[in-house]
Amino acid sequence: MSVKILTGDRDTLQLISDNTSVVLLTTKRDGSESEVITPDVMMDEYNLSPSQWVDVKGLMGDASDNIPGIRGVGQKTAIKLIQEYGSIDGVYENLGDMKGALLGNLTVGEEMAKLSRELSVICRSVPLEGVDELLSTDIDDAMDREALAQLLTRLNFRSFLERFNLTSPVTGTAREDLKVMADRIRVCASIDKWLPTLADDDTVAFMLPGNGGDGLLLTRQSCFHFSDPLPILHLIEQCRNTFVTWDFKRQLRKNGLSSPARAVFDVMIASYLLNELGRADDINFALRASLGDAYQPYEDNDLPLLKDLNAERKRLCLLLLQSMELQTDRLDDRGVSPLAQVEMELVNVLADMEHVGVLVDIEALETESSSMLEEIESLERSIYLEAGKEFNINSPQQLSEVLYEDLGLPTGRKSSSGQFSTAADELERLRGFHPIIDSIFEYRELTKLRGTFLEGLKKEIDSDGRIRTTYNQALTTTGRLSSSNPNLQNIPIRTDRGKRIRELFIASPGYVLIGADYSQIELRLLAHLSGDKNLSDAFNEGRDVHRVTASALFGKSEQDITAHERSVAKTVNFSITYGISDFGLSRDLGIPISHARRLINRYHDKYPQVDAWLNLQGEVAKEQGYVETLFHRRRYLPELQSQNRNLYNFGIRAAMNAPVQGTAADLIKIAMVNVSRLLKNNKIEARLILQVHDELIIEASEKDKDCVISLLREVMEQAMELSVPLIADAKAGYTWGELS
Repeated sequence: MSVKILTGDRDTLQLISDNTSVVLLTTKRDGSESEVITPDVMMDEYNLSPSQWVDVKGLMGDASDNIPGIRGVGQKTAIKLIQEYGSIDGVYENLGDMKGALLGNLTVGEEMAKLSRELSVICRSVPLEGVDELLSTDIDDAMDREALAQLLTRLNFRSFLERFNLTSPVTGTAREDLKVMADRIRVCASIDKWLPTLADDDTVAFMLPGNGGDGLLLTRQSCFHFSDPLPILHLIEQCRNTFVTWDFKRQLRKNGLSSPARAVFDVMIASYLLNELGRADDINFALRASLGDAYQPYEDNDLPLLKDLNAERKRLCLLLLQSMELQTDRLDDRGVSPLAQVEMELVNVLADMEHVGVLVDIEALETESSSMLEEIESLERSIYLEAGKEFNINSPQQLSEVLYEDLGLPTGRKSSSGQFSTAADELERLRGFHPIIDSIFEYRELTKLRGTFLEGLKKEIDSDGRIRTTYNQALTTTGRLSSSNPNLQNIPIRTDRGKRIRELFIASPGYVLIGADYSQIELRLLAHLSGDKNLSDAFNEGRDVHRVTASALFGKSEQDITAHERSVAKTVNFSITYGISDFGLSRDLGIPISHARRLINRYHDKYPQVDAWLNLQGEVAKEQGYVETLFHRRRYLPELQSQNRNLYNFGIRAAMNAPVQGTAADLIKIAMVNVSRLLKNNKIEARLILQVHDELIIEASEKDKDCVISLLREVMEQAMELSVPLIADAKAGYTWGELS
């Protein structure tokens, strides 16, 4: 049977086959037109197969479907990447080919890209039982209008609110029309004329100069334009009024400024905590989610105040005032206000870290890059020799042909482009079959390290020899910080080559680097959250928790545990919090699935409350759609509504891990704020310069080294009170590599 899908939605391009075509409706100035898309047309127009369209969507996202994709990657770039590398997996296998902002965005967004691809897949196995009954139901009679309005508002389905003639549940002053607000606002010629209009209880919306626009201070009574931001930062410090803005850290960086000694209310951060944020740079998406029906786009307004070059900034500041009032109440309702205060203060801490940066040994960087290039060229020669010919090692297609056709290695799954996959997990399966596999793994590691962290670092060094990474505070689903341009989080932690790269980050003359990180933080949090007696006792008694676990896994006394057995127990300890399966553990440890299953069962026998607590998180997530950290940060889990088994299982694992990983993220942020405050208040010649995973790094004067080590350890260990002790390990050195 021949099927034609008449639609304006390009999502359906993935459904095209030999007997299914898409009649795509497009609207142009001369009227509506249609284009029939078949597999041949798809290849001619995009040079892609229909099955590759979900990979394109995974990279570019789709705002209309709330699919985030990768920041900064549009359709043109996404298509080009999939044309060249075949799939999202292929893109990430060849990150060494990427440069600049694209490399940074891809590196930060790997998890989101793969999730977005899953979200883009159209389910073809929806059960149709009960459809006839549904079609005969009177929707108006069956609808709980208030509950539906609340749900659609939370999910940002604004068009459905209009379709069902529902009102977004937004109340209070946020309903006030922008025109009414604007008519009251007086434009002041100078700050001296504006200040007398400022009442003690006024909230001030502001934006610093940028993107060709003036800076703006605005209350519900008056506004003032400015070009010099420094007096405004002093005003923020001196006035007790609440100041509200959007993405304050980015504004400070664009103006080359360090932060004021007082936090502001950042609507972007509040939107992130309230799960109202789309992309971090999309202020209108967040305002629409926050304000509901009260949101007014610029084109819908005819405001005298807004008719000049700064029109958009004035509109946004008015909406920021409205949004802050609503968000403050919502943060209170969720019990997340204390965490919000930490996040708002962290904005200033991160802004100062970005402003200062970290010094790089440029001469050593050049030497290391040249040395690694020689290693890569030597590996290339070895791979060509093992393959029996020269080929493009970075091409998934050519590598697939060499491995599976020329060398006849066992085949596995196929990629979306139809060739046998050369992804890392597939090559891992082939270890031991041929020496070329180990060479390819090493080649990929070296090319990624050199391209991303050596050649890539060169482009990021400023004129003063320092690198200033960008910290992404409102990006990850767990609450953890990430970094980009460059992404320092991805420098390998436990390899010699990773250490060689970290050796390139150095202290300024007369200073030392001091690093501290938490010992086994996720396991300690798991003990606290689950209340498991055996796990808690191990920490409270100061025992080696990995030996304790190994004793249970292998039926031996703790003193008889070998180094290998302790290593196995360590893997099991950390894997359990990620909801690992027996198959996953067998793969990680290289043991039979039955053996892995036995280890997991013995773990749960030893720590029964851990097992019960992890299972409870899955049930809670299925019932309410989200789980929370100790500080009430939520992670919503739409994957649990998926008919895709892999996506559903991912949601269950995320539900188990998010409270632990998210609380660890909250904890490190509390420590950062407290450390920064104490360093400033005590006028110590030291400053936070890096945060990577659970590690904090301070650059301190040599004379203050011992004082800072003591202070850093104390602050981190007292950041929050648990049922088990928090332990922080601190160390000083002249390079980052010396701290590990």
